[in-house]
Amino acid sequence: MQPATSIEQLQTLSADIRAKRQGFLTNFYLDADKHGVWIAKGDCFVENVGNTLFIIKQNVGFWNVFYCSTTLEQLSADLQQFASRHADKTFVFDVVGREVQCQPVVEMFRQNGFTEATSLVRMTRMTEPMEYVPEKSVRKAKKLEVAEIYTLLHQYFDEKTEQIPYLEELENYADQGHVLVCEEEGKTAGFLIYEQNATTLYLRYWFTHPDFRDKKVGSRLLRRFFEEGKTTKRQLFWVIRTNENAIKRYRHYGFVEENMLDYVMVSADK
Repeated sequence: MQPATSIEQLQTLSADIRAKRQGFLTNFYLDADKHGVWIAKGDCFVENVGNTLFIIKQNVGFWNVFYCSTTLEQLSADLQQFASRHADKTFVFDVVGREVQCQPVVEMFRQNGFTEATSLVRMTRMTEPMEYVPEKSVRKAKKLEVAEIYTLLHQYFDEKTEQIPYLEELENYADQGHVLVCEEEGKTAGFLIYEQNATTLYLRYWFTHPDFRDKKVGSRLLRRFFEEGKTTKRQLFWVIRTNENAIKRYRHYGFVEENMLDYVMVSADK
């Protein structure tokens, strides 16, 4: 296992797997900003095993692992070898795609001793015209303010299954104007973090502090989110499939479930 040195290196190594022309199976989708932070912090590693490239994000107590491989059978064989090399580590893999694509991969992980920690479904909403009345309590966060949000993410979100961003990643979001905060009584009552391109508004994290529930903090943030993305074609996000109350609430805002799933597979704790 070697430290990743650049975005270009990750591109080249994954292209080498594709160039074998034996098939291509992956859960790795390059994000220059995010993965650049991982590399700069020295927490991103690469390892080639057989016909599989493993890309590792090192965390305290576990590794997020991504793969580029040729076939499911090859990935299974190479995963066994990779796991035996690092038998003292806990691995977290995301299996992302349509149900028919995910199930064979999920079953392969199960046969290799992994369990499903959770699964998420993607929900989407087509942009519709709406009237927005500005809320004084909701504004864009300043770069210096995201440290508190970073703390709240670690306090209230599951680190293994929700891929909490680094502080530097949050600062990048703030620089882009993509962190919204809602203030009540001089305190952070909630926040919303998103990504945006020409066509899509992607909600990453949406949070209301327990001390400010039933004050419509979440709805205020979401309306501002819709306003920010009014020139895009759609909004989307991922939600835990068993969270029926949340799914009902999102349907109320016009979101519908897609046939796009994310199974979070975790090896046994060591």
